[in-house]
Amino acid sequence: MTIRKITAPEGGLLNLLYEISPLEWRKYQQRYPELWVGDHFERVDRSECPPYISFRFEDDHEVAIERLRQAIESYSGKILWVLGEHKRDGLSGTNWTIGPSRLWEVKEQALKLGLTPDQYLAQYEPEFGPVAYDDLEGLTKHIRQAFPDVPSSK
Repeated sequence: MTIRKITAPEGGLLNLLYEISPLEWRKYQQRYPELWVGDHFERVDRSECPPYISFRFEDDHEVAIERLRQAIESYSGKILWVLGEHKRDGLSGTNWTIGPSRLWEVKEQALKLGLTPDQYLAQYEPEFGPVAYDDLEGLTKHIRQAFPDVPSSK
């Protein structure tokens, strides 16, 4: 599977993960996506929805996941980040998500209100998203340092 490099700043971490080991699947929250409005695309500010990066390696890569987990846990930035794991029922592979720990902390409150965690944070803590987007760049640099054997594709 050929995966194009993501040019949006929020995609930098996914690009790095692909350099570590090829990805089978990826998804991320973009700060300024272009959405179809009427008959054209418009750039929309989604800063209030904090970033997350979800992915699945083509092959389970336990050593890389453990190094990634250690890098995320050792990062001391503006916010706390976590690596979440989702085993796929009846399918092979594991989906992983890197995101602000706050997304997991508000999950129950959000569900009670019929919201997703990012919708909850956008509505009740809109100042959190911009801080998380700014911190994502530092997290990406920190993770790159944890994988010095992976060449940069800049």
